[in-house]
Amino acid sequence: QAPAPSGGEMEQDVVLETAETDGETYYLLTSEADLQTIGSTYPLSGNYMLANDITLSEEWSPIGNTEEPFTGIFDGNGYQIRQLTVTKAADAKGFFGASRDAVIRDLVLVDAKIDVFGFFPIVARAENTEIIGCSVNELQ
Repeated sequence: QAPAPSGGEMEQDVVLETAETDGETYYLLTSEADLQTIGSTYPLSGNYMLANDITLSEEWSPIGNTEEPFTGIFDGNGYQIRQLTVTKAADAKGFFGASRDAVIRDLVLVDAKIDVFGFFPIVARAENTEIIGCSVNELQ
């Protein structure tokens, strides 16, 4: 396991393991708590990869915002994030609130419950961001 980045206390003592892929180091995400560390315990500029399917249980808060956008790589790695729930109106609507110079690939949201928007993007405000092979499938 890799040590947590310095500069801040760890939420719920979450320590993300890492893996090397294509010459890049990725933090491996295996749970809802892991996802919640992006931008708090772990940097918005980091590289992240799903290591299994993740089922969410809480109202989703987007990763990054216009002042502090996500600038790393997020790779769904063939896995899904299930039961994303958004029932409250927010300025930044999306899985990511904002991104800049980022890569988001193969992020698949399944059985999403989105009650307040007619449209729910992967990234609400994307600047110079590659979004590849991503989808949102709402619960019917």
